[in-house]
Amino acid sequence: MIKKLSILCLSILFCGSVAWAADSAGNRGDSIIMLGMAPVGIHLATLAAPPVRVAVLLGDITVGIDVGSGSSSHSSGTAKSTATYTNQGLNARYFFGNSFNASLGYHMRNWTIESTSTVSTWTWGTGWSTASEKYSLDAKSTVATIGIGNHWLLDWGLWIGGDWVLASTALSSTSEAKLTSSTGTVSAANSATFKKDNEKVGDLFNAISASSGFAVLTIGFAF
Repeated sequence: MIKKLSILCLSILFCGSVAWAADSAGNRGDSIIMLGMAPVGIHLATLAAPPVRVAVLLGDITVGIDVGSGSSSHSSGTAKSTATYTNQGLNARYFFGNSFNASLGYHMRNWTIESTSTVSTWTWGTGWSTASEKYSLDAKSTVATIGIGNHWLLDWGLWIGGDWVLASTALSSTSEAKLTSSTGTVSAANSATFKKDNEKVGDLFNAISASSGFAVLTIGFAF
């Protein structure tokens, strides 16, 4: 894995060194649309589901959409969860020169989570027994992001971008855990613990949605 990441980084650095010489501003003026994706970066919301990006090029301004989805698993206390993630948003980018730019994004990031909490208890004479509760969680956030970076467009259409710093904040967030079924006899104390652990799962995923990041790369082609 480390070897693959090293090769990827070296390839990006090589391409970036070539891209510095590109007349990116002129090439943007000759292009209409960019299709790409963000495959890697130090940004949890991007890593969870690398988005496909479509942008309209308007000279020094680009306006586009991000669409991504993915799945993950997580454990918190008694809760073991699987989550489906969707990331949809709008972004605008203003170029101050050949490649340097500032960006503004607005994203809706939603997690649909199925979670199970289990406890085992020992009873004298009957041995071990297991009880569990299943929860359905919806964790939703709307997130605003500002960033700075460099995006280059080569003569033959290759788009290489790096958003070096992304600062995000949640404009709104909700997390609701609903009990859907139970197995065995769950005590009131255990049920309260289960609910608390599942609410922590929702809070964690909302924190991922609103996380800031660094060095998010975009690779694509402009036409």
